[in-house]
Amino acid sequence: MRLCFAILCGLVLCASGATFSSAASLRDFIDFSDPSLPGRLYVPPQAATGPRPLIVFLHGAGESGADNTAQVNGNIDNLLTAAKARGAYLYAPQTAIGWNSSTAIDRVMAMVDRASAEQNVDELRFYATGLSMGGGGTWNLINRHGDHFAAAAPICAVLPATGYSAANLAEVPTWAFHAKDDATVSYTTTRSVVANILGTTGETLPAYPVRPTADFAFQSSTLDLRHTEYRTGGHGIWGRVYNTPAFYDWMFAHALVPEPSGLAVMFVTGLGMLGTCRQSAARRR
Repeated sequence: MRLCFAILCGLVLCASGATFSSAASLRDFIDFSDPSLPGRLYVPPQAATGPRPLIVFLHGAGESGADNTAQVNGNIDNLLTAAKARGAYLYAPQTAIGWNSSTAIDRVMAMVDRASAEQNVDELRFYATGLSMGGGGTWNLINRHGDHFAAAAPICAVLPATGYSAANLAEVPTWAFHAKDDATVSYTTTRSVVANILGTTGETLPAYPVRPTADFAFQSSTLDLRHTEYRTGGHGIWGRVYNTPAFYDWMFAHALVPEPSGLAVMFVTGLGMLGTCRQSAARRR
């Protein structure tokens, strides 16, 4: 996996502004499962006219099971609203064994590959996100399969699986979120992963306030890495994150670029947006 400096892909797929979500329904999704991994897939109407991005959403511990329903409960509402507004696929698998299992993570990637084969998916714009246990799963997904993902957003995440590679995580543009007053998963878990990622370049760690009076926002000077630590919000901050237009603007502005020669290429779009894109590995079919 190599980084090349190129466009951020600069295609904002809808105008910014507040979003208003409606409750997700099973009718919004098709069944997209295999015998070992239940799942639901939202298929955007825009896919009829061209390839569309795909968001992978990994649920928290409370939605674990095999009913293929719990993972598309209220926690996904704002994310689904954004997927509809921006014409993106939304894939929501369900696990009964946790996202720290490499077996579960590899099954997710196999289903993403299946979506690429069966749907009109833009293979250069896969995005990973998840909350709590699924936030840890997001770390695990980009640790094992980061060369397939253009960006990731772990929210109030548990720690990734033992033995993860901070160097792998550093390769994937990431925006991590946590709340300082999270009483379920300590804010220190995200801080520790961010610190390990920054350690791969030797960058100075963020100067987190001891008694914050406002939300804390960090942006790395050496990596495409952001960390937002809300002053309040408790554990359930995903509704806030998934209702933030700037978050989607950031995420959808990232794309992988093919790797024809392994050489970095500089170019600018007609929009004049210069940024970082990541070279992709060959896709598995």
